[in-house]
Amino acid sequence: VLKKDHQNGEVLITMTHNEYQQFQANVYQLTVDEEAVQRDNIQKRTFTRWTNTKLINEEWAVDDLYEDLKDGLKLIQLLENLSQKKIKRTKMVKMDIHKLQNLEFALKHLEKEGVKLVNISNEDILSGNHKLTLGLIWTIICRYQFANISMGNVSGGKLKSLLLAKCNQAIMI
Repeated sequence: VLKKDHQNGEVLITMTHNEYQQFQANVYQLTVDEEAVQRDNIQKRTFTRWTNTKLINEEWAVDDLYEDLKDGLKLIQLLENLSQKKIKRTKMVKMDIHKLQNLEFALKHLEKEGVKLVNISNEDILSGNHKLTLGLIWTIICRYQFANISMGNVSGGKLKSLLLAKCNQAIMI
């Protein structure tokens, strides 16, 4: 119930205990949702920058990670640059079937390279699924960026786990 205090112009809100608890839960959920959106935006910007450093040629530059990978051509170019192997592609991309085909070529290439893809399909990338697109790029980063580096006596997968933990720790600070 809203009541206006006519002496000082304040609006007073009266609610039951259950209504107040629901209000608090809604405020908390909004905060959690905002943090998730911020985290996704940070990952998107970071992964877009990384992708552009690997694409080299400005004509292949990615502006929007979710939109620009949908036809599969920039994803194939990225994978060709990283693996130094040619990947089959459909160059005339006019319909979704062509886009799906290119994305399938890219995903099959990753599988041939020994990359394990979990629950990521060509349809997920075509639909612009944010979480799965970020997951795909993270998987590519792990395969091509972390696989051949070491720090002291830590290398490969263990190094990836340490770096991921460090990144997560930095985000939470």
